[in-house]
Amino acid sequence: MQNQFPDSFIARFKETINAYSPVPDEAFDAFMATFEMRTYKKGEVLLRHGEICRHLYFILEGGIRCFHFDEQGREVNIHFYFENELASEFKSLRMEEPSARNLVTITASKLLRASKRNYISVFEQYPAFANTALRFFQERFLAEEEHSDMLRKLTAEERYQYVMDEQPHLLQRISLTQLSSWLGISRESLSRIRAKISG
Repeated sequence: MQNQFPDSFIARFKETINAYSPVPDEAFDAFMATFEMRTYKKGEVLLRHGEICRHLYFILEGGIRCFHFDEQGREVNIHFYFENELASEFKSLRMEEPSARNLVTITASKLLRASKRNYISVFEQYPAFANTALRFFQERFLAEEEHSDMLRKLTAEERYQYVMDEQPHLLQRISLTQLSSWLGISRESLSRIRAKISG
Protein backbone atom coordinates (compact mmCIF):
# COMPACT_ATOMS: atom_id res chain seq x y z
CA MET A 1 0.00 0.00 0.00
CA GLN A 2 2.96 2.26 0.62
CA ASN A 3 3.77 2.29 -3.11
CA GLN A 4 0.76 4.52 -3.81
CA PHE A 5 2.81 7.47 -2.55
CA PRO A 6 5.73 9.16 -4.33
CA ASP A 7 9.12 8.45 -2.78
CA SER A 8 9.49 12.13 -1.88
CA PHE A 9 6.31 11.98 0.24
CA ILE A 10 7.49 8.86 2.02
CA ALA A 11 10.91 10.38 2.72
CA ARG A 12 9.37 13.53 4.21
CA PHE A 13 7.03 11.53 6.42
CA LYS A 14 9.78 9.20 7.59
CA GLU A 15 12.05 12.12 8.46
CA THR A 16 9.28 13.68 10.56
CA ILE A 17 8.57 10.44 12.44
CA ASN A 18 12.24 9.66 13.09
CA ALA A 19 12.87 13.19 14.37
CA TYR A 20 10.85 12.26 17.46
CA SER A 21 12.37 8.83 17.96
CA PRO A 22 13.80 6.47 15.31
CA VAL A 23 11.62 3.51 14.41
CA PRO A 24 12.59 0.38 12.43
CA ASP A 25 11.87 0.45 8.70
CA GLU A 26 9.43 -2.42 9.08
CA ALA A 27 7.44 -0.51 11.69
CA PHE A 28 7.43 2.68 9.62
CA ASP A 29 6.27 0.80 6.51
CA ALA A 30 3.40 -0.72 8.47
CA PHE A 31 2.44 2.71 9.83
CA MET A 32 2.68 4.29 6.39
CA ALA A 33 0.38 1.63 4.97
CA THR A 34 -2.47 2.89 7.17
CA PHE A 35 -2.51 6.30 5.45
CA GLU A 36 -4.39 7.48 2.39
CA MET A 37 -3.85 10.68 0.44
CA ARG A 38 -6.69 13.19 0.42
CA THR A 39 -7.06 16.66 -1.06
CA TYR A 40 -9.12 19.42 0.56
CA LYS A 41 -10.31 22.86 -0.44
CA LYS A 42 -9.62 25.96 1.63
CA GLY A 43 -11.92 26.14 4.63
CA GLU A 44 -12.92 22.47 4.68
CA VAL A 45 -13.86 21.22 8.14
CA LEU A 46 -11.88 18.19 9.29
CA LEU A 47 -13.37 18.14 12.79
CA ARG A 48 -16.20 20.02 14.47
CA HIS A 49 -16.58 20.86 18.12
CA GLY A 50 -18.46 18.03 19.81
CA GLU A 51 -17.23 15.32 17.43
CA ILE A 52 -14.73 12.65 18.44
CA CYS A 53 -11.49 13.00 16.51
CA ARG A 54 -10.63 9.72 14.81
CA HIS A 55 -7.92 10.73 12.32
CA LEU A 56 -4.26 11.70 12.25
CA TYR A 57 -2.99 13.90 9.41
CA PHE A 58 0.41 14.49 7.86
CA ILE A 59 0.53 17.68 5.84
CA LEU A 60 2.12 17.42 2.40
CA GLU A 61 0.86 20.79 1.16
CA GLY A 62 -1.20 23.51 2.83
CA GLY A 63 -2.15 24.04 6.43
CA ILE A 64 -4.65 23.32 9.22
CA ARG A 65 -5.75 25.51 12.09
CA CYS A 66 -7.09 24.34 15.44
CA PHE A 67 -9.48 26.67 17.26
CA HIS A 68 -12.40 26.90 19.66
CA PHE A 69 -15.10 29.50 20.29
CA ASP A 70 -15.13 31.75 23.35
CA GLU A 71 -18.21 32.71 25.35
CA GLN A 72 -19.01 35.48 22.87
CA GLY A 73 -18.83 33.08 19.94
CA ARG A 74 -15.50 34.42 18.67
CA GLU A 75 -12.86 32.11 17.23
CA VAL A 76 -9.80 31.58 19.41
CA ASN A 77 -6.97 30.07 17.37
CA ILE A 78 -4.71 27.70 19.29
CA HIS A 79 -2.48 25.92 16.77
CA PHE A 80 -1.44 26.22 13.15
CA TYR A 81 0.02 23.23 11.35
CA PHE A 82 1.88 23.33 8.02
CA GLU A 83 3.93 21.16 5.68
CA ASN A 84 5.75 18.16 7.18
CA GLU A 85 3.83 18.35 10.46
CA LEU A 86 1.50 15.85 12.08
CA ALA A 87 -1.86 17.40 12.92
CA SER A 88 -4.96 16.35 14.80
CA GLU A 89 -7.03 17.29 17.84
CA PHE A 90 -4.82 15.17 19.98
CA LYS A 91 -6.70 15.12 23.27
CA SER A 92 -9.90 13.93 21.59
CA LEU A 93 -7.94 11.47 19.46
CA ARG A 94 -6.11 10.02 22.45
CA MET A 95 -9.01 9.98 24.93
CA GLU A 96 -11.77 9.21 22.40
CA GLU A 97 -13.95 11.94 23.85
CA PRO A 98 -15.84 14.79 22.14
CA SER A 99 -13.52 17.57 21.03
CA ALA A 100 -13.75 21.10 22.41
CA ARG A 101 -11.93 22.30 19.31
CA ASN A 102 -12.31 22.49 15.53
CA LEU A 103 -9.91 21.61 12.73
CA VAL A 104 -10.22 23.49 9.43
CA THR A 105 -7.90 23.77 6.42
CA ILE A 106 -6.28 27.18 6.01
CA THR A 107 -5.65 26.76 2.28
CA ALA A 108 -6.20 24.10 -0.35
CA SER A 109 -4.32 21.19 1.18
CA LYS A 110 -2.92 17.77 0.34
CA LEU A 111 -2.89 15.50 3.38
CA LEU A 112 -2.04 11.95 4.32
CA ARG A 113 -4.84 10.72 6.59
CA ALA A 114 -4.97 7.67 8.84
CA SER A 115 -7.80 6.35 10.97
CA LYS A 116 -6.93 5.54 14.57
CA ARG A 117 -8.61 2.16 14.32
CA ASN A 118 -6.12 1.26 11.56
CA TYR A 119 -2.85 2.64 12.95
CA ILE A 120 -3.39 1.65 16.59
CA SER A 121 -2.69 -2.00 15.71
CA VAL A 122 0.71 -0.92 14.34
CA PHE A 123 1.50 0.77 17.66
CA GLU A 124 0.56 -2.43 19.47
CA GLN A 125 2.63 -4.58 17.12
CA TYR A 126 5.74 -2.37 17.25
CA PRO A 127 6.57 -1.13 20.78
CA ALA A 128 9.23 1.19 19.31
CA PHE A 129 6.35 3.50 18.42
CA ALA A 130 5.67 4.01 22.12
CA ASN A 131 8.80 6.19 22.42
CA THR A 132 7.90 8.08 19.28
CA ALA A 133 4.38 8.77 20.50
CA LEU A 134 5.67 9.81 23.95
CA ARG A 135 8.16 12.27 22.46
CA PHE A 136 5.52 13.64 20.11
CA PHE A 137 2.96 14.31 22.85
CA GLN A 138 5.66 15.84 25.04
CA GLU A 139 6.44 18.32 22.28
CA ARG A 140 2.76 19.12 21.77
CA PHE A 141 2.40 19.77 25.51
CA LEU A 142 5.47 22.01 25.53
CA ALA A 143 4.15 23.95 22.54
CA GLU A 144 0.88 24.64 24.37
CA GLU A 145 2.80 25.67 27.47
CA GLU A 146 4.97 28.04 25.44
CA HIS A 147 1.91 29.63 23.86
CA SER A 148 0.22 30.02 27.26
CA ASP A 149 3.36 31.55 28.75
CA MET A 150 3.60 34.02 25.87
CA LEU A 151 0.01 35.18 26.41
CA ARG A 152 0.48 35.45 30.17
CA LYS A 153 3.90 37.07 30.39
CA LEU A 154 4.34 39.29 27.31
CA THR A 155 2.79 42.58 26.35
CA ALA A 156 0.87 42.80 23.07
CA GLU A 157 3.87 44.36 21.32
CA GLU A 158 6.21 41.73 22.75
CA ARG A 159 3.90 38.98 21.49
CA TYR A 160 4.11 40.31 17.95
CA GLN A 161 7.88 40.58 18.28
CA TYR A 162 7.88 36.96 19.45
CA VAL A 163 6.16 35.91 16.22
CA MET A 164 8.65 37.91 14.14
CA ASP A 165 11.57 36.26 15.93
CA GLU A 166 10.34 32.72 16.54
CA GLN A 167 7.59 31.96 14.02
CA PRO A 168 7.91 34.45 11.15
CA HIS A 169 6.24 32.03 8.72
CA LEU A 170 2.91 32.81 10.41
CA LEU A 171 3.09 36.35 9.05
CA GLN A 172 2.90 34.96 5.51
CA ARG A 173 0.66 31.98 6.06
CA ILE A 174 -2.33 33.18 8.11
CA SER A 175 -4.67 36.18 8.09
CA LEU A 176 -4.32 39.13 10.45
CA THR A 177 -7.59 38.12 12.10
CA GLN A 178 -6.26 34.62 12.77
CA LEU A 179 -2.93 35.97 13.99
CA SER A 180 -4.53 38.50 16.35
CA SER A 181 -6.69 35.73 17.80
CA TRP A 182 -3.65 33.52 18.36
CA LEU A 183 -1.83 36.42 20.00
CA GLY A 184 -4.81 37.19 22.25
CA ILE A 185 -5.19 40.79 21.06
CA SER A 186 -7.68 42.63 18.86
CA ARG A 187 -7.06 43.01 15.15
CA GLU A 188 -7.07 46.80 15.60
CA SER A 189 -4.33 46.60 18.24
CA LEU A 190 -2.32 44.28 16.02
CA SER A 191 -2.60 46.71 13.11
CA ARG A 192 -1.33 49.55 15.31
CA ILE A 193 1.58 47.45 16.56
CA ARG A 194 2.55 46.43 13.03
CA ALA A 195 2.43 50.04 11.86
CA LYS A 196 4.57 51.16 14.81
CA ILE A 197 7.20 48.47 14.30
CA SER A 198 7.37 48.85 10.51
CA GLY A 199 7.38 52.65 10.78
